[in-house]
Amino acid sequence: MPDIERVRANLATLVLESYLHGLFSLLYISTIYFFATRRTLAGTNQTIKHHFTSVMFLGVTTLFSMVTVHWILVIYQAFFAFIHLGNTSAQAAFYADYAQGPEVVKETLLFSVALLGDALVAYRLWIIWGRNRLVIIFPIFALVGMVAMSMAMVIQLVKSESEPVDTILPPLELTCFLLSFLGNLYSTCCIIFHICRLTRVKSGSDSRLKWFLVLLVESAAIQTIWQIFALATFGEVDARDTFPAIVGISNTLIHARVGLGWSPDSPAAKQQSTQKHGGNIV
Repeated sequence: MPDIERVRANLATLVLESYLHGLFSLLYISTIYFFATRRTLAGTNQTIKHHFTSVMFLGVTTLFSMVTVHWILVIYQAFFAFIHLGNTSAQAAFYADYAQGPEVVKETLLFSVALLGDALVAYRLWIIWGRNRLVIIFPIFALVGMVAMSMAMVIQLVKSESEPVDTILPPLELTCFLLSFLGNLYSTCCIIFHICRLTRVKSGSDSRLKWFLVLLVESAAIQTIWQIFALATFGEVDARDTFPAIVGISNTLIHARVGLGWSPDSPAAKQQSTQKHGGNIV
């Protein structure tokens, strides 16, 4: 990749990730509001403490912290490159240096966010399928493989010397992303299948659109679709550096639906399902 293209790509990444982080922040704050007023919105007897100590909320909060640190590092690198480095070649060399401290931390955060995001999707699959342990066997094995590959990749980054970003990426990194993609694809398909099997869509274009959006959010399909894009453009910083924000947005959308009582496993939805089995989800 020519120097000027590398610099432009990182500038585009800064703008895109800043936008996505802003969207993630808005969703996260909205989710806090939904859960703080859950008793009124959903009409349940659950306490606010229960909502803010749930597995999904703690996971999303951890994601928000890690994604924010990742975004701050991207901003730091941009300021350092364009203020302290005087020419395009030096800026491109700086961005291509995998061994620099901020880049190692960024890569560690990238894999950590991917691991946590995949774990939350697997947890979601377990909940949707009525806590069936058999259905999450494959995602668990994928997570174990990702942990091993991620640790090996981080160690390799710490020990490696500067490498240009447009060279062939290490097999460990590609394997880690493939495991993440396969685990998410499996979970997404299983969630979509289960929701389609238990619910039906109302007639009308508006209802069909809502049904599509429900499936898109509930199954974490946004995360899986972005992984397809990332794998198709593997090595491009735009896809890699924006992936943590996409993981956060995907999981926060799920949690926001639960907070509003619009999810199949939310207390309000369960109460409606008890009254009428197999009702509409939208």
